[in-house]
Amino acid sequence: MRLFLRLVLAVVLAACSSGRTDSSDADVAEGTVPGPGGVLGVCCPPGIPSCNCTPEGGWAPSMADCDTFGTCDARLWTHGTDEWGCSIIIPNSDFTNPENNCLMPVDAGAPEGPSALGEACTVVRGCREADLTCLEPTDLVLGGPADPIDEHPDGEESVVRHQVAPEGLCTYSIPEVTSETCDPADPDDPLCRDFGRCADLLGDSSAGLCVPTCVSDDECREGYVCDVELGGCRAGCSSDDWCRVARQETNGIEGLQSAAHCTTFPAACTPLDCSDAEPTDPDACADPAANFDRLVYDTESTATCDPESLRCTD
Repeated sequence: MRLFLRLVLAVVLAACSSGRTDSSDADVAEGTVPGPGGVLGVCCPPGIPSCNCTPEGGWAPSMADCDTFGTCDARLWTHGTDEWGCSIIIPNSDFTNPENNCLMPVDAGAPEGPSALGEACTVVRGCREADLTCLEPTDLVLGGPADPIDEHPDGEESVVRHQVAPEGLCTYSIPEVTSETCDPADPDDPLCRDFGRCADLLGDSSAGLCVPTCVSDDECREGYVCDVELGGCRAGCSSDDWCRVARQETNGIEGLQSAAHCTTFPAACTPLDCSDAEPTDPDACADPAANFDRLVYDTESTATCDPESLRCTD
């Protein structure tokens, strides 16, 4: 066992050293690893989860402080590196043994128990289920020259931003990150397991995210509201403009295709009759990347974003 721990420690120190520009062996000595505010410290080896672990993960002011700084509970943290390049390696632990763990045992997300889907997270503080991935706080940006907003009072190139994952979101499916992406056309996509619904949070009908199921706002965490039609939790509104802008069906193709989607997948935005001698929309056939559904600002809307309920109200 001691030999095993020494080997693991060697891996940790090597990974920590490789995470910085100067990768000499001396880097792992006492007082050589820059931490919060530039304070010098060390990269800690893995060990029994500590009750006092901090967001710094593998970093500590000194080796003597590693018991309280450098190791963390595996149910709250993921494998990887902290922001200083120190390895965060979670040892095998008996999660039911209160002597080795700071928190009461939690369900790992089996079908008969609650899931961590939808919980807050960061890159360092990951998700407590191995299958879940952290979507960091992400802005959905509508508008701009490439995706104009028709009728916007400040000009069609105006930009409207919406936070789709306040405080981070643990999800089974992240487009271009996870190996699979759920289909928002099928809210019951099995990729979201028994605990979630597949939602189009990024404004692209081909890229879905798994969100927790709900029937009321009480079942969604702070910053989120229950989309009753979807049956899942979404981030609440973020501005009055967000309440008045919507993508509308304008390209004659089923579903809503964003500018980014048509640029990446022009075939998905090509009208079906383009092979005909006289297609209905020759311009769309010639340039399918520009054949996206338009964003439209409702000039007659009086909707505002209620800061308390986080819902759009008239």
